[in-house]
Amino acid sequence: MIADRFTLPVPGSPSPVRFPAITRETTASGLDVWVIPQTAVPLFSSVLVFGHGTADDPVERPGLASLTADLLDEGAGSRDAIELADALAQLGSQLSAEASADETTITLTALSHQLAPSFDLLADLVRRPHFTQEGLERTRDLRMSRLRQLSRTAATVADRAFVSRVFEDHPYGHGSLGTSASLAATVIEEVTGFWDAHAGPGAATLVVAGDVDVRSVMREAARVFDGWGGTASRRSLVMRPPAASQGIVYLADRPGAQQSELRVGHPSPSRRSAAFHALVTLNALLGGQFVSRINRNLREERAITYGARTTFDMRRIAGAFSCDTSVQADSTALAVSEILRECAGVRLPGAIAKSELEQSQASLTRGYVRNFETASQLARAAVQIVSFELPDDVFDRFVPEIERLTVDEVAEVASADLHPDTATIVVVGDAARCRPALEELGREIREIAPEF
Repeated sequence: MIADRFTLPVPGSPSPVRFPAITRETTASGLDVWVIPQTAVPLFSSVLVFGHGTADDPVERPGLASLTADLLDEGAGSRDAIELADALAQLGSQLSAEASADETTITLTALSHQLAPSFDLLADLVRRPHFTQEGLERTRDLRMSRLRQLSRTAATVADRAFVSRVFEDHPYGHGSLGTSASLAATVIEEVTGFWDAHAGPGAATLVVAGDVDVRSVMREAARVFDGWGGTASRRSLVMRPPAASQGIVYLADRPGAQQSELRVGHPSPSRRSAAFHALVTLNALLGGQFVSRINRNLREERAITYGARTTFDMRRIAGAFSCDTSVQADSTALAVSEILRECAGVRLPGAIAKSELEQSQASLTRGYVRNFETASQLARAAVQIVSFELPDDVFDRFVPEIERLTVDEVAEVASADLHPDTATIVVVGDAARCRPALEELGREIREIAPEF
């Protein structure tokens, strides 16, 4: 029997999600500790979440939060960088530290019977980081090289330009790596000052998920963080929203480029929006899955791209809607026009068919339960609850909330939260080839050179 490759399979019923109960306690030092037992595998994943991230970077030092996080494994306590790496290896532990827009996280995963020594290392990293000049120089050199590499990559240039033009001077308006100028000017005192101002028990939550006993976790957390002080506190939800986009085309010239990298979008609601589920579903049918409208249009009907996708990047205060794709250089203006047309079309009355909505709902719900299989996944999910101040049943409610949506509700969100007429458009490509056609869109065009 020959398989029919042109008919989508009928989806089955979604599996319900039952997120494990979270046990919450607070140490004498003021550190909130969340424990999520999961005994499937004899390991645990711990994430120390600080309620500050790249949005807290000083205006003149973009990238400082991420640089500070990157320096944490350059030595702590009685160990230098090599000794710290050796200690982690001997425990079979994995460590990572990173700063996103809204939080800084230190993640440590280890075998369950190594809970106590792993917590010793975690406490050293947080309470006794070295932050040496030597470590700063080494990390700075690596980041400078990384920025030089990224500046030659069209997709990264487009991402950087899009974020800066959509959010402008808002705290969300820069990437985590910052700029070469900021890196070159940073001194070690700024790193230590940033850490002291933003790292403390009042700004942190320790999430531990896996094959652990709640009493053991609380005992070890109290032991290693006893006496930890500081005045840092979580950032409040008060922050000015980004300004609306102005519909400008920003063109970064790459002479001779055979393709154009495109970003089309605008500010959007935050993760805490009451329309979250409708926005996620709207995104799925517009550009969030392979059979979505924009991907079918640009890839299958016009054959000018290998793929196009949309996303709502929802952050603590606000977010950004964007369509990302790379197209043939001579089809740049056509692709932009079609993306805007699809965004406008989905806003029209009666534009969304019930069958299209059901297909999008199925794409979101049928595999959703897979996001909560491992200790690491549970810990990362709990970090979302911490960062966005979400209710404990937020993941349990996802499938039923998505399934109950009606065509009218999704259409209402499309009308309210998609703004193709004022969308920011970023084009990274050969200006000589694509500008004449872009001018026919009737929008202002500004040539840019994003800072790296």
